[in-house]
Amino acid sequence: MNKTNFADRIVSGVCCFYEACRLFILPVLLVIGTLIYYAGEIVDYFQWESLRWSFFYSVHDVHRLLFLVPIIYAGYVGRVKGAVIVTLVSFAIFLPRAFFISPFPDPLLRAVLFTIIAGTMGYLTAIARNEYERRLKIEILLKSERDKMLGILNRMADGVLIVGPDYKIRYMNPSMVREFGEGTGAYCYQQIHRLDHPCENICRLPKVLQGQIEKWEYTFPDGRTYELLASPYIDSDGVICQLSTYRNITQRAKH
Repeated sequence: MNKTNFADRIVSGVCCFYEACRLFILPVLLVIGTLIYYAGEIVDYFQWESLRWSFFYSVHDVHRLLFLVPIIYAGYVGRVKGAVIVTLVSFAIFLPRAFFISPFPDPLLRAVLFTIIAGTMGYLTAIARNEYERRLKIEILLKSERDKMLGILNRMADGVLIVGPDYKIRYMNPSMVREFGEGTGAYCYQQIHRLDHPCENICRLPKVLQGQIEKWEYTFPDGRTYELLASPYIDSDGVICQLSTYRNITQRAKH
């Protein structure tokens, strides 16, 4: 077994374990938070003198911070509905202390304020997760559509070139590579025209980026003549580019 397969099995095992335990994580977090929140009363009830730590008897605003963990986790896993439910459960846990136990001033007001703040954080976590997944789905869809389109372009007999607004080549189909060599990532004026600067008298990129469709013929110094058609194209990252087709019409041009 190689290291890659072993690492994949470990990751897969961890994911399976997480999925199996996910339903129990929230209850466990709430139980832990509740035990610490009421630790002073539990210690007094069972008379555990060795556990009479001052932390358990301090202002309970600090103890309530522990409930941020299950509330935010619920927002991440259960989205808005999960965040709301766990926030209400947490508030119900706070109420007995606020009404009957706490010696500190305004215990109910403090519990309410914390619940509002914590619930808001859980809600924002849920919204952020939803937005992240929405964008991820859009990116996957765009990539899928781009892959389909590139698959079609790869089978075309004409050369196809996609150039970004920075003059860098983003894509060349196999026909284009055979004609001009592989140049993805290079500047189009260097790869296609062997120049050190944008070919101002030839290039139609600025016009195409403004939405125009350009068609023209061009003869290279070596005698090859091409019919070019350039149009705007929005790449998967949302950048407006130029998609050009190069049809070799050298034989037709000679007649």
